[in-house]
Amino acid sequence: MEKMKPRILLVDDEEINLTLLAAKFERVGYEIEKATNGIEAVVKVKEFKPDIILMDVVMPQMDGYEALRVLKSREETSYIPVILVTGRSEVEDKVLGFEVGAEDYISKPYSLQEVVARVKSLLRMRALQTKLAETEKMAALGGMVDGIAHEVRNPLMAIGGMARRLKEHETDPQHKDYADRIISAVERLERMLRRVDEYKRMLVSTRASGDINNVLTVCAGDIKEFIDNQGKEIEVKVALMPEPPPINMDAGNMRVAIYNILQNSADAIEKKGVITIETLPAMDQSITLRITDTGCGIKEEDIRKIFNPFQTSKISGAGLGLTISYRIIRDHGGEIEVESRPGEGTVMTIRLHPAKIGSHLPHLGEPTA
Repeated sequence: MEKMKPRILLVDDEEINLTLLAAKFERVGYEIEKATNGIEAVVKVKEFKPDIILMDVVMPQMDGYEALRVLKSREETSYIPVILVTGRSEVEDKVLGFEVGAEDYISKPYSLQEVVARVKSLLRMRALQTKLAETEKMAALGGMVDGIAHEVRNPLMAIGGMARRLKEHETDPQHKDYADRIISAVERLERMLRRVDEYKRMLVSTRASGDINNVLTVCAGDIKEFIDNQGKEIEVKVALMPEPPPINMDAGNMRVAIYNILQNSADAIEKKGVITIETLPAMDQSITLRITDTGCGIKEEDIRKIFNPFQTSKISGAGLGLTISYRIIRDHGGEIEVESRPGEGTVMTIRLHPAKIGSHLPHLGEPTA
């Protein structure tokens, strides 16, 4: 699977401008969509979901200022950065653009190199802002969840223990069924508490150079045991590249990250299917881990949400599993991408970078999701 390209919506009523800009951005690796006026731009933003918009000001039907007002007034599009492009050089025009909500302003005539540089700079800034916001959100979440877990753990143990004792001495089949349901609910909550413990442990990681294939082999064995306990017919295929370059990692945390992804894949397969675990070399010297399943798949609009806390790609239920995986992989300097189609399955692609000499010191892992 190719790396997900940044998406840019180009809006200009001059076809030659669109053609030149599109050719330039496609050469540097962007996915392109075009619009020739503000009305068309507002419609295509909803369909295309761009990461950034480069929009001319002077256009027929709806100009850039009005289109910008519409986009910034809607919650679902207000976060998308917009660069206005215009031949007007008056200060008042630029001030108006910023007041309406533009993140940047480019005057004509411009060089294509400058435009690309401005777009890249704005996307980097937005990525840092998003990372900071996610860090703060996850830190607050961690404190809240930890507090809840502390308050829940003791009464939960009492409930589970009493339910098991009642079941042992109960003769009424219906009452035994009630006890089983209580025990099942308690076990589910206990699993969630273990997730919270995983979340706390991953915040401090001790890294050392290691073989990622060893981690994947252990995880493959663990997920086979999980599948057997679920009573499903899921084949686990393992295809690992020989002698991969060592990764600077906390092996325990990395096992948690991979296993959570594999468990999500197993849960997404209703009864029978295949999970494939692979390691592959990449052109940039990184190592690619690919986990493929034939499960229920994920809707396109939900893919961006699956690493958020208490979201899930499954039909029901929620948790921290994929959130923890995302944070561990990002904390290790890696990237994770998702490709999925409902009814066909999901591909999780993880890229990790080889260890550098002397980079085995303990690391305090800061939240990076």
